[in-house]
Amino acid sequence: MTPYGLLSDTHCHNWSAFAQTDDDLINTRLVMILDEIERCAIETKKAGGNTVYHGGDLFHVRGSIEPSVLNPTRARFEHIYRQHGVKFRLLPGNHDLEHKHSNAVGNSVEAMRGEWVEVNHGPTFYPEHPVTATLEGVQMVPWVERVQDFKDNIETWGLDRACRAKRDLIIHAPIDGVIEGLPDHGLTGEWLAELGFKRVFSGHYHNHKEIIPGKVWSIGALTHQTWGDVGSKAGFLIVSDAGVKWHSTHAPQFVDIDASMDPSEVSLRCDGNYVRVKVQNAKPSEVSAIRDGLMKHGALGVNVNVVKVPVTGRPTVSTVKAGASVEVQVTDYIKSAGFEHAELVAQAAINVLAEAV
Repeated sequence: MTPYGLLSDTHCHNWSAFAQTDDDLINTRLVMILDEIERCAIETKKAGGNTVYHGGDLFHVRGSIEPSVLNPTRARFEHIYRQHGVKFRLLPGNHDLEHKHSNAVGNSVEAMRGEWVEVNHGPTFYPEHPVTATLEGVQMVPWVERVQDFKDNIETWGLDRACRAKRDLIIHAPIDGVIEGLPDHGLTGEWLAELGFKRVFSGHYHNHKEIIPGKVWSIGALTHQTWGDVGSKAGFLIVSDAGVKWHSTHAPQFVDIDASMDPSEVSLRCDGNYVRVKVQNAKPSEVSAIRDGLMKHGALGVNVNVVKVPVTGRPTVSTVKAGASVEVQVTDYIKSAGFEHAELVAQAAINVLAEAV
């Protein structure tokens, strides 16, 4: 089979958190998303393919596209085609639709249609070239509001198991168990595997996960978009005869840090990411010190959540060991001062600091 790229849940949007407008009047976080789309196309080309499939939710705001989002997105897709020879096949997700179900009138992805972009509004089969003994093509199915309706629609496709076995299936649907803590909707990886398709890939949930080994995957979002994505795996896939290879996003991620982390781990998590830390009863000066310390370690943005808790007995300051930035600064100072056994000295100093607090 010819390898192909696969991504999902790009949510192209004028994001507000940690974003600006660049010299071309484009939202900086939108640019990061478009950069990752192009990276997927480049990796697809390197693998010997010329098509990227999108598993839904190209855009973010349901029923609306701002020109400053649509125009840069269209321009980048055309650039990718002209520069790299890679085209796209787009599956409508729930965020792309004005109505409950996909149709040509209320589908915002329709605005992307062109020489280098194909769009479908219902179950659509795309033959692969060349057709091989193991794969004859890719079946795509847009968002369906109710899981039971999606299940019922499967029977209307008229595909026998021999036919399904030679097709990959790409859908946009909530598969149970992809994100811990979310309620089940009755669509399981086991049920999807039993349909008999060669492989099943689903967009919708923002976490990459191989649900049934070698059979069913949650594609995951291309990038992190909000604090709700903390801990999720974002990126894209390259699908070939050799298997399914996941590529982690290069875009900034949303991460949490806490008091139990080693200073070196704090530094690694900060580097190039958006960072959130929770502290108790911190004063404005402490919040500023924490934010400044994390920014010095490479955070692109910092969110310090101050939790007010009742004070009993003697008043205390921030419970993040006097602020993560203080630990980091103490450690950095001792290392830079050239102390012998700097790590041990730094730990001793931090312990003294904790006693003082």
